[in-house]
Amino acid sequence: MKDHYAVLGLRPNAEAVVVKAAYKALAQRYHPDRFRGDADFARRKMAELNEAYAVLSHPQRRREYDRDLVADLADPDDAFAQWIRAFVDAKRHGD
Repeated sequence: MKDHYAVLGLRPNAEAVVVKAAYKALAQRYHPDRFRGDADFARRKMAELNEAYAVLSHPQRRREYDRDLVADLADPDDAFAQWIRAFVDAKRHGD
């Protein structure tokens, strides 16, 4: 599973306004019409950014993604996995 949070340089607890700001900043930087470098790289990067933003900017898709992300974290001793599980559980219970 792709880490959409990492693509946008965010933590899983980022608020919607932060998700939007990160996407906008990165889209301006890597847009193929503005990027000074490999055009193929810029197109691939924009596709990756667009995919991440499409998931994280939509509340229902983001909840599903977070749930699936937790399910994919198979190592119960992993500190990050434990943090993600606690975060998702707190979100579910309105904390």
